[in-house]
Formats: sequence, structure tokens, C-alpha cells
Amino acid sequence: MVALRASADVAGDHGPGGTAPVRPFRLDQVRLGSGLMQEKRDRVKEFVEAYDERRFLVLFNNQAGRENPDGLEPPGGWEDGGLLSGHWTGHYMSALSQAYADQGEDVFKTKLDWMVKELAECQDAITARMHNGNNTTGNPTTDGWVPTHPGYLGALPEDTVLRLGPPRWAVYGSSLSTNTWAPWYTQHKIIRGLLDAYYNTNNTQALDVVVKMADWAHLALTIGDKNQPGYTGNLTRSDLNYMWDLYIGGEFGGANEVFPEIFQLTGDSRHLETAKAFDNRESLFGAAVKDNDILVVPKDRIPGRRRAYRLHANTHLPQFLGYMSVYEHSGEQEYFAAAKNFYSWLVPHRRFAHGGTGGNYPGSNDNPELFQNRDNIANAIAHNGAETCTTYNMLKLARNLFLHEHNATYMDNYERGLFNMIAGSRADQRSTDDPLLTYFQPLTPGSSREYGNTGTCCGGTGMESHTKYQETVYLRSADGSALWINLFIPSQLHWTEKGFTIKQETTFPRGDTTNFTITGSGPLDIKLRVPAWIRKGFHVTVNGAPISDTTIHPGTYLSLSRTWSPGDTIAVRMPFTLRTERALDRPDVQNFMWGPILLQTLGALPENQTYHQLSLYRYLKLDGDYARAGLPLHSKTPSGDPVFAYAGGELTARPYYISDTKAVSSYFERVEPVVVFGNLDTGVPNRKRNDGLPRYDVPVEGIVSPGTDGPTLLDVVWDAAPFPSQDAFVEAVSKTVEEFVGKGVYSKGEGEKIVAAAKKAAKKLEV
Repeated sequence: MVALRASADVAGDHGPGGTAPVRPFRLDQVRLGSGLMQEKRDRVKEFVEAYDERRFLVLFNNQAGRENPDGLEPPGGWEDGGLLSGHWTGHYMSALSQAYADQGEDVFKTKLDWMVKELAECQDAITARMHNGNNTTGNPTTDGWVPTHPGYLGALPEDTVLRLGPPRWAVYGSSLSTNTWAPWYTQHKIIRGLLDAYYNTNNTQALDVVVKMADWAHLALTIGDKNQPGYTGNLTRSDLNYMWDLYIGGEFGGANEVFPEIFQLTGDSRHLETAKAFDNRESLFGAAVKDNDILVVPKDRIPGRRRAYRLHANTHLPQFLGYMSVYEHSGEQEYFAAAKNFYSWLVPHRRFAHGGTGGNYPGSNDNPELFQNRDNIANAIAHNGAETCTTYNMLKLARNLFLHEHNATYMDNYERGLFNMIAGSRADQRSTDDPLLTYFQPLTPGSSREYGNTGTCCGGTGMESHTKYQETVYLRSADGSALWINLFIPSQLHWTEKGFTIKQETTFPRGDTTNFTITGSGPLDIKLRVPAWIRKGFHVTVNGAPISDTTIHPGTYLSLSRTWSPGDTIAVRMPFTLRTERALDRPDVQNFMWGPILLQTLGALPENQTYHQLSLYRYLKLDGDYARAGLPLHSKTPSGDPVFAYAGGELTARPYYISDTKAVSSYFERVEPVVVFGNLDTGVPNRKRNDGLPRYDVPVEGIVSPGTDGPTLLDVVWDAAPFPSQDAFVEAVSKTVEEFVGKGVYSKGEGEKIVAAAKKAAKKLEV
């Protein structure tokens, strides 16, 4: 589908997607109802409300030469005076503004307004030194350091940012005087937090501070460190490329995301130029435009002067959010192409079952924050894999791409990441002194999650994630003619501009129905997402009258176009089925999905096993629903979450979003030695087809690629389920057998024996 920008006669909205054909609603236009997301949200809001916001100003006041109250300490973690200090301040401001937009509770705006006022005073005090100080070199004086450019705001001296570039080229490390650690990442978080304060609470002082910071950023990325001995002139494109390819030090988050927004707000083209200064053009941007996947490369073919052979996932993912922003405000197609192609490298090629990415694999450099090579899933399930804030950014990218392309696949992936990894990132217990958020979410069988993360990147994005669950439930066309319903979350939309209110009542994902009640009147095209995971129909009625199933297709949107009247209703039933998914590189490594929810098996692994081992095909009927092999227990959790039992009740599985520290397994090993249909055992081995798996683009130590692995005969047969009839089942078995015999996997006699057994068993497999 070709990406289209909104027509010139449609006014832009502020923020990400503000010029797209489909646009977000303001957060205050959507209110959450009771349910899973509200439970997770309220735990985080309780922490955000209780936290002493004055702690965030300690380090900023130190840089501004302002006094702090006695005994007040900074938050700690990475927010402790070290080289990443200041980033959590931005996250906390975003969380405060979102928490206020959620229910309009004054406590959050009061805290936020105070922080903005204090930060503005810090910014003014730092800039004033340029006129009042006796030092113009940027070195410390008895009265504090003097900035090189006006408008700087930070919890650290301006020098910690400028030294990343020429002439010093500071590298990642812990020395406060010589090293650097993602200084533009921190600047991005502070600016983002202030912009969110402006968007969500109409704090105009926050916008004033942002514009001054953006003016400073333009000078810092064009003129650069002009007072430093050895300065040779303005930064060049080569200088910028060299900066952004530095491991961790060159991490700038989505800094290029905010400056196009500031350009829209001010009309000052310098801010769009600033965004383009962040283009990573030496080793990634051009490859993304050409759809040349180089996230992992052979060690002897590393592009650029400075990058590593494996790229850091959460360094590079947010860059493409920025490219989307540049595209939205410039119309330059290469930025959109880069973002779209990059996303296609992640999904499905590097996405785990819970929606995350990253991880180790044999022969790699043992850093789970880095990308795995293409199609490496089973061999990348390493302890501490999948960083939570990487998924936070994956969801943002999927959402932004959808605003332009409206492809339901983006929302299927968004739903997976949101209901699994994001919802599962907050512990299911209350705390007002610890955010209890995850950093990594390991997938190694028998591992467990850990919670905490005060001051870390994932602790910061986690505060944001849980205070904005309503942001993608509904979207609207730029011209107001269509409403997109993307997620099934209890909520109420107040579309005041159109005079519509939409109330969604559901227990999803604990239940499989949702109901919409419409208040308002007039023509409107309601586009309702039909999830790709649907197997047993997606049943819709409007005012009690059913919509024809022939117009409903999984993985698309159903359009309900009519003139609506107050009290009109839409009812949806989407029966969940239990199904398996296979790792791209190893078909016998599988996971269970219940609708969009990943199920995790509870308990430690058996001795000398790396996975739980399950044989399940004998339980399947023509509908292919694995719930017949894993029967729901009679008692659900107190919250109503489904629980399943396998292997004769020896193993128990539950939804991924349940968050505690128990040992769990997301993947299992499928062991199906013999071709069976129900209780009919053919005695013929269930052999594999050679699909040349794995097919890694970059070799993995000790693993032949391409290999000789592939799905078994029963895998291929049951991939075709559900079967509408006995004849359809027998036909599928016959075709699969014919293929396997043709490839020499089975003899003709073995094939005939399998088909005969299928015919005999077909009637017994009816539901």
C-alpha cells in the first residue's frame, strides 16, 4: 500500500502523526474503563503521584547554581549525577502529563507545572552566565561553568554533550570529565517530556523552554564546540555520521522526532535542519532506504568507520521514529521508505512471541541489548533477552507507520506487544517507592522476570507506557469522515468535534466479546479491526442485525458505513482459540497463543532438559483448536484470567501479562515421533521436510546455515486447519503426503498407509 500524506487543505495536528491521513485523538478524549489495562495503569499512577518531584530538580539546580532543600537526594540508579542524569526527568514529566490527561486529576498537573517552572528558571540561570560570567571557554570557574551556546538545559554541564563531537570525540565511559553517555538521548527525553506537558496540559511555559532548547541544539549541531582548543569550524556531515556511529555515546533516542514537531509549532526551518542532522547516513540510513538489512553483518564486512558488527537495538530503533517525523513535516519520501523497510527487518524476522527483540546467540558478543541476526529466534532466546523499552519503541513505530499505510498487520503486531510485553512489564503489586518495572523480559525456558528500575531507560519508558494505554484504541481520518477502532480495551471516546461519543464495554483479553454504544448522529465510516488471530469467526451485529461473514476477513478492517443515531450499538464476538506458533529457524521450538496472548508454562524445567517437551497432535479435531489438548482449568485466576493444563494436567500455563517472579517458559519443544490422527497410531515416523532451516544471513557459531531442518508432515497438515469437513481434511493429508513422497521423505507405501489412516480417522475428528 502506498503511503499518502494528508492533503494540503487539511490542517495539521500537533505531535506524532499530526500531518498523517489517519491521526490520533488527544489523550484526554479517551478514558479507560475497568479492566486489565486500568489495573496496570493505576499501579503506576499511584507511584507517579507519590514520588517526590523535587528530587528530579536536584541535579538541574546544581548546574544552575541554585540551592536545594537539605537532605534531598536525586532519584538514583542512572539518575545519580552520572553521565545519563536528566533522562528520567523527561520520562516523569511525560508520565505526569499523561496521568493528568487520563482523568483530569489536578495533583499531576500541579506537580508538572512546578517542575516546568523550576526547569525554566534553571535554563535562564545557566544562559545568564554567558553575560555575567568572566569565562568564555566553557571550563569550570569558581561560580560554575559558562555555556558555549544559549538555551542549554540539563542535569549535567553542557560540556558533557558538546564533547561527543569534534575536536575531542569523547567516548562512552564513566569519567565525568572526559567521557560521555548518550547525551542527546537525555536531551531528547527532556524535550519530549516538556512537549508532552504542552500537548497534554497546555503548559505554554513548557513550550517556551523547548524552543530555547531547540535553538541551542541547532547551534550545538552546526557550530559545535567553538570555544574548545582545536576547534576547526562548523560540524560537517562526516562529523555527524561519526558521532552517531559511536556505541552508546552516539545513542540519541528519538531526538530527531521532536525537532520537526518544534518546526511545526514555530515555523522556524532551522528546527527541521536540526532533525536532519541526526540522520545516521554512514552505516544505516542509506541501507534502510534501499531495504538492505545490515543490522548484523559479518565481522570482516562492517560498514562505516565506527559501528560494531551487531547494532544496539534501542539505539537505532528510535532513530526511525525520527525519520517518520521528518517525513511527516517535509514530505521527503526516503525517510518514510527507511522507516518502513527497517520495521520489516524486525517483524517478523527478529520478533519474539511476546513482541520483543534482541538477545544472544552462539558466538555473539554476549550482549542481549543488541539485534540478533535475521530469522534467528530459537538460537537467540537467551537469558536477559528482549529489552522492554525496545518494545516501547517498536509499538510507536508500528503505530506511526499505520497512520500512513493503514495496514492491519501493524496493529496486530501492536496488540501483541501491548498486551504481552508492555502489560507484563509492571509487577502485579502496589508500591509507591519503587516503579516495579522490568528491564529485560527473558524468554529462556524456566527463567523469571525481575522488577524495579528506578532511574533506568526501561523504568522511564515504563512510566510512560502504563499511563497512555488509551492512545491507540481509536484513531480518526484527517478529514473526520472515518473512525478506526483498533484495540479492544474498555474505554470511552469523546469526539467533540464530530459530536460523537463511543463507549466500549469489554473484559478483553479475559473475555472474547466487546460492545460499542454510540451517542451522536450523522454519517461516519467506522472501521473495525478484525484480528489476524481469528480462527472461529468474527461475529458482528449492528443494532442486533448480523453483518455477513463473507465481508469479514482476519487481518483486515471491517467498514461499517452508515448514518448513525443515538443509542446505536455494535456487538462483537471473537472466539479465542488456542494455537501454536513456530520459531522461524527451528520448527519444533514453539509457543502457545490464546488469541493475541502468549501463554507461559509455569514451573522449573525437568532435569537435563532445555525445554518442556509436549506431544499434542493426537488431541486435535478438525477445527485445529489446541484447547482440546490444553483444557482450561475449572477455576480461573481471581481476576478472571484463563489458565490451561497440558500433559495430563502436569503442566499449567497462564497469560503472559500476569506479572510476578515465578519461573516460566514461553517456548516449548514439540516432540511428535509418530504420525497419529486422534487415537489412531499409523506406526509411520513423523518425519521432517527439508526447508533449509536455519537460514541465517550471518553465520552462527557451531550451526550450519542453511541447515536441513523443516516442519514435519503433521506440522504441514495441521497448518491447514480448521477443516470445514472430513473430505477437506483427507484432501489436505493426501496433498501433504504426495509432496513428502515426491521429496523422498516417505516411500509410496508409507504414504498410502498414512492416507488410509486419515480416511479411517476423519469421522472421529469431527467436533
